[in-house]
Amino acid sequence: MDELDRLILEMLQEDGRTPFTEIARRAGVSETTIRTRYRHLTEEGIIRTVGIADPYALGFNAPALIHIAVEPGEIDRIARRIAELPEVSYLVMTLGASDLVAEVFCRDLPHLTEFITRNIHTIPGVRSTETLMIARSYKLSYRWSPVWEAEEVDQEE
Repeated sequence: MDELDRLILEMLQEDGRTPFTEIARRAGVSETTIRTRYRHLTEEGIIRTVGIADPYALGFNAPALIHIAVEPGEIDRIARRIAELPEVSYLVMTLGASDLVAEVFCRDLPHLTEFITRNIHTIPGVRSTETLMIARSYKLSYRWSPVWEAEEVDQEE
């Protein structure tokens, strides 16, 4: 990625609806150049432009992180099952006490309880779960961006 690609990424992270004409104006290049670069970034899987719903605004007020321990050799099979559940927004394999961590959004405590007891605990191979209810979010960002080598060097100086 060069400076132009980084600018496109930065501006679309700020506002995914930023017109290519505005990005081109700021970069000092043609709109066609921005469209071509954007197409390349999306084809390479570097960038995706999506609409993100606010679960709280939709009445999903019981978010939680569920740490899941599974039987040896069962992680992928169990992960595929859990990933299909609509309440799950994020699912990762971890190294440590838990094998999987799922972020879920449920309407309320009864919904969360039912989700865990009927959907997670009933999957063959799940050994245990630990649920961490999210009481307050301090940061929820989709604006992650890599620290480039030049920036790392600048910070060290």
